[in-house]
Amino acid sequence: MKKILIFQIVLLVITAFGVVTLFVLKPTMVPRVEIIPSGDSLAVPETFSKNTPSLVNPAVLTDMGKHYIINFKPLRDKLVSIQQKYKNTTYIYFLYLNNGVWVGLGEKESFTAASTLKVPLAMSLMKAISEKKLALSDRYDLERLNLDSNFGDLYKAGEGKELSVDDFLKIMLELSDNTAMNAIFEIFNRIGITDPLADVYSVLGWEFVQNVPEMGKPIDYSKINLKTLANMFLALYNAKYLNVPDSEKILHLLAQTPFDTKIVAGVPKDIIVSHKIGVAAPDSIFSDCGIVYVPNRHYLLCLGSSGADEKTAASFMAEVSKEVYQYVMQN
Repeated sequence: MKKILIFQIVLLVITAFGVVTLFVLKPTMVPRVEIIPSGDSLAVPETFSKNTPSLVNPAVLTDMGKHYIINFKPLRDKLVSIQQKYKNTTYIYFLYLNNGVWVGLGEKESFTAASTLKVPLAMSLMKAISEKKLALSDRYDLERLNLDSNFGDLYKAGEGKELSVDDFLKIMLELSDNTAMNAIFEIFNRIGITDPLADVYSVLGWEFVQNVPEMGKPIDYSKINLKTLANMFLALYNAKYLNVPDSEKILHLLAQTPFDTKIVAGVPKDIIVSHKIGVAAPDSIFSDCGIVYVPNRHYLLCLGSSGADEKTAASFMAEVSKEVYQYVMQN
C-alpha cells in the first residue's frame, strides 16, 4: 500500500509541474511593429501613391539625363580667348536648350539689325495668316518701290512680277532677299497693318527698341542685340508666338539657307542649322543667329561682329561655332 501511495504522490507532483510549465512558457502574441528605415529610404507618406508622378525632372530618370550639361565655365574661358584674338568688337550668346544654361559675352550690346528683322516679320506674317487676315495663296505684284538690289536677286524679276505670299516668305527667309521683305511690308500695309513688328515685340516682351518715336513717326527697329535675336528663335523653338506647324514652317525655311560661312561652317554637314544672317556691309556689321540641332543636344548660338570685313567676321563666327560644337559633343 505504501508503494502505491508513493507512486500516486509522485505522479501528482509531475502532473502539477507540467501544468505550471505550460502556463509559464506559453508564447504571447507580440503586436506587429513596422520599422521605418532611416536616411534616403524613408517610407513614402500616405499622401503619395503609386500613381503620384515623380517630382524629379523626368529627363534625369531617362536616358536624356546624360545629355544634361551643367558646367560651361571651360567653354566660356575658351570663347573669351577666341574673342581676344580679334581686334574688332565681337558678341557671343550661347544657350544650351536642354537645361537653359547660357554663356553671354557682350550679348546686350546693340548693333545694326539688318536682315535679322526678317525673322520677326515672318512671324508676324504667319500670325496674320493664322488669324485669316491673309492667305499663303494670295497673290501680289511687285511694285517699283519694292525693288532692292542690296541683297538678293528678286529685284531682277522687275515691277509687275506676280508671286504668292508663300513665295515671298520663302524667298525672304531662304535667300534673305530684300525685295521680298519690302513686298511683305507692302502687303501688310494693304491690309491696314502699318507696323507688323510691333505685335511680335510687345507680346513676347522684347523691349529692345532703340528710341521712343515722336508722335506720328514709326518705331525704330534698326538696332538689335544678340539676346533679343536669341529670344526670337527661342519663341519659334517653343512655339510661344505661333502654333507648332507655323513655327516649324519658319524654322524649316531658315534651315534651307545657302549661307554656310559662319555658324554653319563650324559644324558637320549633316547637322541641321536653322539660322538667319544679318549683313550691314557699309557699317562693317555682320551677325548670324540660330539653332544647332545636334541630336539630343540642341543649342542656340548667336554671334556678331563689328568693325571688320565680312571675311574676318566669318572667320570669328566659324571658330566660335566649332568650339561650341566640340564642347557640346564631348561633355
